[in-house]
Amino acid sequence: MTMSILYDIFLYFARFLTPQALEAAFRLPSGENHQQLLEKIQALPADRQIAGIEDFVFSINRESVQKRLDNIKGTFLFVEYSTISSKVSSVDVKTDYVRVAVTVARPRPQDQDDATEMLWQDETLKIISDIRGHMRNDLDYGLSVWWLNFPTTIQAFVAPALANSMGWTMEFDIQGTDII
Repeated sequence: MTMSILYDIFLYFARFLTPQALEAAFRLPSGENHQQLLEKIQALPADRQIAGIEDFVFSINRESVQKRLDNIKGTFLFVEYSTISSKVSSVDVKTDYVRVAVTVARPRPQDQDDATEMLWQDETLKIISDIRGHMRNDLDYGLSVWWLNFPTTIQAFVAPALANSMGWTMEFDIQGTDII
């Protein structure tokens, strides 16, 4: 049974994490629901885990995100959610759309040259492409959720205020029938 669409989004993207990255996402245990979520994620098949993702950030709070990223040294997966819109069809079926941005990035050291920057950008673009490849055909019949509703936009992510991070962000909608 699902708790909410945000719970399901967190659970969905956690499947891309290695056990080490998962540990970083669950640093501060806070109750039974927290433990149940961790156990659910640990029970997921490992076929979606992407090597190279070292940390996971799931938040819309800029201050919290900045604090977390200040302590991250490697490649991270950052998931933000924003606008939720709904439409009702002529036969009274409600379709919800949740706007999501998924970023794969890493902090950029001060002494990095252009070639190294390009190689890192290429690596993070490959990871975001791998995630999109998995999502492209994902339809959760139990939840009536299409995890990736085209069109998508992938754009360079450069955030000096967020640990001087660089990478790529993919924006898209998650579509579902009566998920809110």
